[in-house]
Amino acid sequence: MEPIKAVLLGAGNRGMYVYAEYAKMNPRMLKIMAVAEPDGVKRKRIQEDHHIPDNLAFPSWEDLFARLPPCEAVIIATQDQQHAAPLAEAMARNLHILCEKPIVPTWEECRAIEGKAAGFSKVFMIAHVLKYTSFFSRIKELLDAGRIGKLIGMDLIENVGHIHISHSFVRGNWRNLRESSPMILAKSCHDMDMLYWLAGAPCESVSSYGNLNYFKAENAPPGAPKRCLEGCPAMIECPYHVSKIYLTDNIRWPTNVITTDLSMEGRLKALETGPYGRCVFHCDNDVVDHQTVMMRFKNGVSVNFIMSGFTMLTHRTITLFGTGGEIAGDMEDSQIKVKDFSSRNVDVIELAKPVGGHAGGDVNFVTDFVRMARDNAGAGRNLIKDSFESHFMSLAAEASRTGGSRLINLDDFRKNGR
Repeated sequence: MEPIKAVLLGAGNRGMYVYAEYAKMNPRMLKIMAVAEPDGVKRKRIQEDHHIPDNLAFPSWEDLFARLPPCEAVIIATQDQQHAAPLAEAMARNLHILCEKPIVPTWEECRAIEGKAAGFSKVFMIAHVLKYTSFFSRIKELLDAGRIGKLIGMDLIENVGHIHISHSFVRGNWRNLRESSPMILAKSCHDMDMLYWLAGAPCESVSSYGNLNYFKAENAPPGAPKRCLEGCPAMIECPYHVSKIYLTDNIRWPTNVITTDLSMEGRLKALETGPYGRCVFHCDNDVVDHQTVMMRFKNGVSVNFIMSGFTMLTHRTITLFGTGGEIAGDMEDSQIKVKDFSSRNVDVIELAKPVGGHAGGDVNFVTDFVRMARDNAGAGRNLIKDSFESHFMSLAAEASRTGGSRLINLDDFRKNGR
């Protein structure tokens, strides 16, 4: 069977280490025909790994579409604010679309792309990969089987982790609203999508609290320089000093994001000159570091969601409250507990340890996309209309957070953006 032929827009962390890596490991499933990436070193690496000739490697997506080779799909892994235009072009050319989340960063762009997608007949999938983990898939199965009776409410905590938040949302690409998206959209539309899926009904209303609490100049240790390697007096006690994150034996994520030269000399140079070498208290970040969202769904299910950067590890914990029991688990532990009120039994379900990113969700998601594109069958577990629902939930939560934490009706917000 012939692989799906795709072009790749963006060879950053997700483009290179998820989508291009999948194609390299599964050449009969997916083939990268052309690449658009402004960084010449990253572009060259994709060329070499996928045998792409120079005339099909471009610095911009516009150049690639001007010389588009025969293909069936486009993978959009550019930065958040660079999604709208290539999405519109891909739909105009009738290509299957795999797009990184978020779809687009604003209400206006969501409405515009939603309108275009209404008449689009090809596969259009957003990388909401949590649905493809064995952990959340099993929770959904247990819920649908009635193991805890009627669902009443849920608590979901996204423990972003102190390293992840400092790397991606203080020093990194998603630190600033002008260049990216609100934190609740950029990071947590995953979770909004998951909650909508589990609740089994559209969201009715949201309210939210959250702030940038810690990563700002007023909390810098006395004498802390602009860059960690300029002789910080707080080096020993500061968990965010770059030597503890990027100058260790680990050369995978997050270290492989700061430079393509992973030698010690290459990393030192990147930290001396690039954004990842900055003190976390002296960056241009403005997104929240802790946020709470309260939601009510149209079937009466109520939800509390917490996104926090102030945790030791990166993981998700969830509890579902039902009339006959509760389900609780930690995605990274691959363990689910089902507690039955009547029998008082606690059923402990041990899942196989997943392979790959997002607890195995990345590989399963791309496989589903390829399968659906082969069959030209719309979408698998990720329907584009559901992805828009999660985005409007996220954007409404941000509007509530910045507008005095007022209650926002989702139907009104979806129509009017306020």
